[in-house]
Amino acid sequence: MTSAYDGGSVPVTVLITTYNRKEIVREAVESALGQTLRNIDVLVVDDGSTDGTAGDLTDRYGHDPRLRIVGRPNGGAPAARNTGLDHAHGEFLALLDSDDLWEPGYLESQLGVFAADPTADLVINDGVCEEPDGTVRRLSDYPRWTLPNSIEALCRGTWILPSLTVVRTEAARKVGFDVTVQYCDDTDFIWRFVEAGYRVAGNPVAMARYRAVCQGQTPDEPQISADEDKLLLATYDVWKRYQDKYPDIFDRGFDFHSEYAQRLLRRGRGVEAAWHVEQMLRDRPTDPEALRLAAAVGVR
Repeated sequence: MTSAYDGGSVPVTVLITTYNRKEIVREAVESALGQTLRNIDVLVVDDGSTDGTAGDLTDRYGHDPRLRIVGRPNGGAPAARNTGLDHAHGEFLALLDSDDLWEPGYLESQLGVFAADPTADLVINDGVCEEPDGTVRRLSDYPRWTLPNSIEALCRGTWILPSLTVVRTEAARKVGFDVTVQYCDDTDFIWRFVEAGYRVAGNPVAMARYRAVCQGQTPDEPQISADEDKLLLATYDVWKRYQDKYPDIFDRGFDFHSEYAQRLLRRGRGVEAAWHVEQMLRDRPTDPEALRLAAAVGVR
């Protein structure tokens, strides 16, 4: 472990987790160290990288006493985030993925929301998202997105993006990240966060940039967002964890059932696909799409 932290009080710990992204994580670190809010703690959790990430960051930024690097054996994103929670010093925890970026005023803007609304436990920024096809749009422009401030909103399919999220550190510690959820652990986190009664607020000022596919990503850490089926079915698997408690999570109409029946079929998950087809046939028993999918999965 490399540490330059001087033990002083800081309002925010920036948590960057990374694995074998030496060339990319530099930009995230620079955007954190370049914040207009200077009194911060920038914590990089190196999740067992073999590409010299820790040494490179130390050589480049080790002169800045705000930077700390904590190494751990490779265990995946949720385990690395939990390590970050263990080492965080700030009252607030600002999550930043290793391939995403912030505008210089991001942290000040996010803390401004907390100051204006002291009951908030988590603030999500209406940041800019870069899609694999080159599309760039605000988080609030996605048809299925709404502020994830209730179980009802989560049942409709909303989500968070870690790099657009600042949370009270103690609340995050109490909820934690589930190490059994290797993909979309942030989706599972927000479910349990809202379930626990914590309050989510939004920041309409776009100050963060989520990059769905970043140039230079490594084969060791392929970007899940580059594969839409894999991403959405990972989210689907998180939803299944809450299905018994909240049946409305899969009660979203014909088009939803059609979409996921097809995604599940493409991934060889025929039994699950058949359940969605049955829901389609219940709603529209003579619909050509429902009949086509019924034939594909063997539902009569």
